[in-house]
Amino acid sequence: MKFTVILEPELGGGYSIICPAVPGCISQGHDLVAALSNIREAILLCRDVRRADGLAPVVETPELIAREIQECLEDRAAEGLSLTIETQEVDVEVEVAA
Repeated sequence: MKFTVILEPELGGGYSIICPAVPGCISQGHDLVAALSNIREAILLCRDVRRADGLAPVVETPELIAREIQECLEDRAAEGLSLTIETQEVDVEVEVAA
């Protein structure tokens, strides 16, 4: 399964990274590779918690991603940070029921 993630460069280096389709799914990394690896792990953990709590699987929509990008840019502008962010797709393993 693929998820869109938003990477925000940090002032001291590295990235903060969020997965808008998964509520509360936030991570970071000292470089791009670490940030992407960490968000994959966070997505899996959030998915497991949602499943254990009996919550519905998450669904990513273009509107959700656009709204989150807008919020990220507005927050960065309010903090006086550059408006540079990046989006990428990450693949996450999906368990297939036997």
